[in-house]
Amino acid sequence: MDILAFNDFVNRAVYGEWMMLIFILVGLYLSFRTGFPQFSRLGIALRETFGAIRERFQSFGGQITPFQAAMVAMSATIGTGHLIGMVGAVLMGGPGAVLWMWVAYLVGMATKFAEAVLAVHFRRQFTDGSVMGGPMLYIRYGLGRRFAWLAGLFALFTAIAAFGIGNLSQAGAVGAAFAQEFNVPPAITGLLVALLVGVLLAGGIRLIARFAQVMVPLKLLLFLAGILPLLLIHLGDIPGALALIVSSAFSFQAAAGGAAGAAVSLGLAEILKAGVGRGIFANEAGLGSAAIAHAQAQVDHPVRQGFWGLTEMLVSLGVTTLMALTFIASGLWQRFLGGDRVEAARFLFAEHPLGVAVLGLMLAIFALGTMVSWGFYGEEGAAYLFGEGIRWPYRLTFVAFAFVGPLGGLAALTSVADTLNGLMAIPNLIALLALGGLVGRLVREFFSGMPWQPPEED
Repeated sequence: MDILAFNDFVNRAVYGEWMMLIFILVGLYLSFRTGFPQFSRLGIALRETFGAIRERFQSFGGQITPFQAAMVAMSATIGTGHLIGMVGAVLMGGPGAVLWMWVAYLVGMATKFAEAVLAVHFRRQFTDGSVMGGPMLYIRYGLGRRFAWLAGLFALFTAIAAFGIGNLSQAGAVGAAFAQEFNVPPAITGLLVALLVGVLLAGGIRLIARFAQVMVPLKLLLFLAGILPLLLIHLGDIPGALALIVSSAFSFQAAAGGAAGAAVSLGLAEILKAGVGRGIFANEAGLGSAAIAHAQAQVDHPVRQGFWGLTEMLVSLGVTTLMALTFIASGLWQRFLGGDRVEAARFLFAEHPLGVAVLGLMLAIFALGTMVSWGFYGEEGAAYLFGEGIRWPYRLTFVAFAFVGPLGGLAALTSVADTLNGLMAIPNLIALLALGGLVGRLVREFFSGMPWQPPEED
């Protein structure tokens, strides 16, 4: 078995039905241990996050504000998968996939909450003021020295996966969008992307955070400008789209226009895989990546940053839901069922008053934000493994790949990196299961007014 065949085998396991079930079960377990904060604490979470954006807790460590930390995480999470990926989920699993995507989000909210809590609780701050945190730290210090190898695996998977999900895939999307919609040569796009990413990574987490706090609102405003006119065009079909999402969540049969009217029948397993899979890998809850950003927050209690994890998921859920609703209400899903998701998205945005160029611009902006945050994630993983000296070599390598991405090629590397992205979840989920009780205790202490005591370093 060659390396690509082995990678394909691992990929099917990592993104298969059993792994999705594990994601859901871990989310349910954490929901139980933390008192279902996605329901019982949602109002408090909104007050503690969007209602307190300007608050800073500088004496409690961290390098950036809680809001900025959430924006770095959200910038990585809200990428091209929320646009093209959501269209693909409907084409693979029919409208019913959206309901299961909602389930994955609701369960995953507790997972993202726990990741943010643990990231702050186990982070380490150094004498120069820099901070490191995330799954590699809460695995190493939460599970103990004998599991240091597991922390190392997570860091290794992250450092390499960043070149796929956070670089080549995103840069390729920017290159394709600019070439198709604006006739910009891929080499020019690659140069511009590489320069932007290089400057931001060179500035460290503070510059990345300032970029993210502008980029994420820009992403959302651009998304609304792109999707709301389409929603208005199909406003009368929205109730029918919602009814179809619910009625076809367990089985579905339809005539696919793109398949010359052939009947397409989807069972529950196919619908679940499309919906749950898109939910998990759009919001990244369980992968542990966002915890690396949340660890940087200047916050007085880990649970307070956990609330940002909840609201981060809410925003992501809103984007995917609006995209799915618009696509289903348009009726284009019937024409393209089982077909090409990029082509389907282009047909959808062809109805926009400003044309398909809106989609190209959205894809570019969404991808650029993702690249910068994932560059930081990968760098942190590499620094955990090899020390601070690896940062500049890693940044330069990441920038080189950002230039190559729009040019195409390196498909094999992208495939391996994407598999490692899925493998990141394994050590992270193990740690979440082992430390779920600790997260529950921190939640109880927070609401009882007890001050937070960081764990002693060993």
